[in-house]
This record gives sequence, structure tokens and C-alpha cells, in this order.
Amino acid sequence: DGLHYVGAAPVVGRVSGTVLTGLADLMEAAGTDRVRLTPHQKLVVLDVPPARLDALVTGLDDLGLSVTPSPFRRHTMACTGIEFCKLAIVETKATAATAISELERRLADVTDQLDTPVTLNLNGCPNSCARIQVADIGLKGMIVTTDGEQGPGFQVHLGGGLASQDRDEAGLGRTVRGLKVTAADLPDLVERLVRHWLDQREGGETFSGWVYRVDEEELR
Repeated sequence: DGLHYVGAAPVVGRVSGTVLTGLADLMEAAGTDRVRLTPHQKLVVLDVPPARLDALVTGLDDLGLSVTPSPFRRHTMACTGIEFCKLAIVETKATAATAISELERRLADVTDQLDTPVTLNLNGCPNSCARIQVADIGLKGMIVTTDGEQGPGFQVHLGGGLASQDRDEAGLGRTVRGLKVTAADLPDLVERLVRHWLDQREGGETFSGWVYRVDEEELR
């Protein structure tokens, strides 16, 4: 019908009332009242006339709703976490946001090589509202002990995914014996895994394909 849609990525799905009010104002100015909230913690504004597209895109970016997000912002999800959920064991939203910021900085030199998604899903407890078992890197909140000190951390699941045009079969993430990570060390783990994958991938091999091909020691 000649109209456009515009997708935008809040950081791990977190939006405030102020941001939502700003979004409503932008939509009204763009001549649309239709928006969809996705199961991947993103949003899509529908029915945008071509003449008002650029103004909407600029306005969304100004609100912090990036329409050109980095691969890490685009493909990271987090459940509500301990801040608002009585079942959660650890904090998730701020941990994920910090990881995104760190990964954008640390992996800037290889961003152009990330031609297939690497999904990062954080959950504050075993209930998996953030669907950790079907993420490339799924993190289940738990208390971990490091050098005799207890603190927030995650059990790590690797190589999960849903069947799609990029994946022949659906499968749950692989758990590596004893592989846990503290919340503070999460960016280190993800950076190490992504760099190992990029160094060792064969052809256009996906992250999950690499995870199921290599020995466990490569994943630690």
C-alpha cells in the first residue's frame, strides 16, 4: 500500500513511561496509531507514510529506540529479573545492558564479521521466561561461588536455537560441565566465545553449529 514499517530496539526491552509518551507523540506526528510489541523485546511502528519516515527514524533514535542497533543490542534479551520478580535469583536487565555496552566496545573490530546472529538471553531464575534454552548463549541465574565468595552469576547454555532458514534443526542449548560465570565476568565470557567462533568457523558456520562441533574445552 506504499506505507512503511519501522523496527526499533530498546535496550533489553526496557522502556519508561516518558519514552512511551514520546513514542506516541512521534507516531501521531507520523500519522499512524499502530505499533506492535514483539516477543523479542522490540517494537515495530506500522503504516508510516514515506514523507514522514525520516522524521520518525530520527525521533526514535533521539528517544534511545535505535532503528540501526548493534548486533549485540539487536539480539540480546533479558527477563524482568530480581528488580520486579519474586522468583528471580539475580538481576538481569542492568547486567544485560552493561554487557551490550561492553561488547559493542570490545568487539567493534569484528562487528562486520557477524553475518549471522549470536543471540544472548539472560534469565533470573530456572523458569526461562527469556527462553535461554533456545539462545546461542543462554544464561540461567544462580548464585555462584568464586574464591569462597558468593555472588550473582549464571549457568551457561550454548548453541540453542529454533528451526529456521538458517538452521536445519531446532535444539536446546548445550551445557558444558561446570561452566558458570559471574555477572561481572559475563562480557569476558561472551567476547571470548565470539572470538573463538570467528577464528574457528568453517565457511558460513553459525555460532550454534560451531558449539556442537568443537570440544568442550574450546567453550570454557
